[in-house]
Amino acid sequence: MTRRALIIIAILAAAITASAQRQPKLSEEQVQQGLAEIRNYKHRMFIKELDLKKEQEQKFFDVYDKMDDELFALGTEMRELERKTYADAQASDLECSTVARALFEQKKKEAEIELRYYDQFADVLTPRQLLKLKGAERKISMNLAKYHGRKHNPHKK
Repeated sequence: MTRRALIIIAILAAAITASAQRQPKLSEEQVQQGLAEIRNYKHRMFIKELDLKKEQEQKFFDVYDKMDDELFALGTEMRELERKTYADAQASDLECSTVARALFEQKKKEAEIELRYYDQFADVLTPRQLLKLKGAERKISMNLAKYHGRKHNPHKK
């Protein structure tokens, strides 16, 4: 998953959190259902965008989903660390600086995770499909952001 996708997921998570303050809180089941819907959408889009063959699909998604889960966990961990530190009025300058540095280093950690999976993707995808992977991720992220915007502002086209 690209950094842009993680940023969009973070924005979606923040929007869900903000809307949850005005609406009843989503149950864990509802959250998991929403995440499953997003994952299913991504799978459909990757099949289309990368022109995955049937024999590639399961192998690709086994690798991609594992990487996606790692990136999601990192993003969740960093948002929680940021939220807790920001909310702590007693947090020292050192604590704030340490968390700020960790947030700035998040992209580096994301890149390291993605690079760890590169060879596994190369074993499943053709070189052209591998080249198209990042573009497909960007397209999926943009589509999710557009959908989210229309869902929360029905007057947007």
